[in-house]
Amino acid sequence: MDALTEPEMDAILQQLETLVTALEHDLSAPTFYAVVLLAQACAMAKKAGYTLAQSRRCLTLAQRMLPLRDQLTDAGGRWTPLRDVLELLQGEATRLATLYGVVRPACSKVRRALQQAFRTAFRQATGKTYQTYGFSWTAKERTTITRFWEDALHTACARFQTTGAVEALDEVMACLPVWADRHHERWSQQAWREPAAKDVMAMVTEYLRVCATCLGTVAELTHAAVAHAPVVERAQVAQEVEPQYAAQVQALQGQLSALPRPKDTPKAQQAQVRKQQTHLNQELQALLKAQEAEITRRLKRHANAQHKLDTLVKTVSGYPDSVVQKVGKASIDVLPRMVWIYDYDRQGEEIWRAAKREARRFMRQLRQAHAQPGAVAAPAASGG
Repeated sequence: MDALTEPEMDAILQQLETLVTALEHDLSAPTFYAVVLLAQACAMAKKAGYTLAQSRRCLTLAQRMLPLRDQLTDAGGRWTPLRDVLELLQGEATRLATLYGVVRPACSKVRRALQQAFRTAFRQATGKTYQTYGFSWTAKERTTITRFWEDALHTACARFQTTGAVEALDEVMACLPVWADRHHERWSQQAWREPAAKDVMAMVTEYLRVCATCLGTVAELTHAAVAHAPVVERAQVAQEVEPQYAAQVQALQGQLSALPRPKDTPKAQQAQVRKQQTHLNQELQALLKAQEAEITRRLKRHANAQHKLDTLVKTVSGYPDSVVQKVGKASIDVLPRMVWIYDYDRQGEEIWRAAKREARRFMRQLRQAHAQPGAVAAPAASGG
């Protein structure tokens, strides 16, 4: 199947919005199934790309479906479509900051200093010690956490824009993963509270803005690090490691050489000489094995660092666009997961089968209409 075009995506979203509006006026299982299956057909289709506007429409649909789903189905489990997108954003921020830490190891010190400043500020504002787990946040505590990291990120970003200092960029990257983690805002004493679609999109937009500000410099630093990264070979690492073990190896080898040969000793002492020789040989082999393990460990560390540099080069190239694509895919994919699709499929309900046929027919008509020059797609809405 060819990639969905933007007009086709817009037509699918328009149809989904029409169906959800119908559900809000009249709860109907056939209409609900039609929403789920049309969203599934869209999510499974090969896509050329997404726009932020399309992502916003999908998240808004998911937000509207939250109360409807619980009334119409007993699917089990909590459906958290907007949380899924927030977790995707946090994962992206964590990955970017981790890769950046390979280029700028000093970023770890900045991160620790920021964490210490945050804990101090939290204690001053709330009178409590900050705890990561097993704690129920009050409204004041949630606000304190969010405000600190938002202020820290905006201050670092403004400083970087003004001065271009790499140290300010370190602060930006140190703030990003914690700023993107909004679990403290959503957990209350009752249950998880889903964010609003506009809040999620505001975070995505802010994240893209920060990336657009900083990634040019990140790319320059990364390319410079790659250009100056030495080619590490085993012989070079061995020359660095072997002197650390040389004295012990020579001492054991000297003790082995000093031992008399068993056949040159009295018969009563031969067993003891063989025992000493075996023990010294075992110590020597263990030492050589430890030396080889250290060489392998250093080679692996250098290889991992080089791999992360290469990954960062690929990541920062067109990074904002790739984030938009991932957010778009996540926002599309959450819609079909409103029910356990395959459980319904196995039940063989006629309504479910009819909705599936209708969804496929809609997609087929849509593709055929756009494949014919001058044709206008107007597939009929399904369900009642």
